[in-house]
Amino acid sequence: MKAKSEKRKVRRLKPKPERGKSWTVVFLLLLGTLGFPVVTIGQEVNREGWPIPDLKGLIPYSIQVRQMDGVEKIVEKYFSPDGGHIARIRGNGKTFAYAVDSDREPPIDYLLLDPDGFGKFTQKFRSEDLYQIPEWVSH
Repeated sequence: MKAKSEKRKVRRLKPKPERGKSWTVVFLLLLGTLGFPVVTIGQEVNREGWPIPDLKGLIPYSIQVRQMDGVEKIVEKYFSPDGGHIARIRGNGKTFAYAVDSDREPPIDYLLLDPDGFGKFTQKFRSEDLYQIPEWVSH
């Protein structure tokens, strides 16, 4: 009797594409948080508060109103006597920030923010920093 020769197919195991997806998603999320930080590293804090721009006698040349995160955000822009401009930023009628620019060209020089609603603008952001509308504005 002859021995039967069986032909067996050898299959290579192919990795399932789903295996690598979770690591890719985690990597992209981590990369995204590095690109868009929630807490800004570049901000300066002055516990006494930064001096706010004097808008007395100035007339706004632009007023923009829009809804943002459930808050009616109003940006009033003024030309300053020294050749720059100032923007007062309010939410629901409460002033929470001032943007200051000395040359009327983008970007702004800095933004002052009142983080807790006590009237002290203790945080100073650079033009490339991100900020959020403080919670106290929506209460």
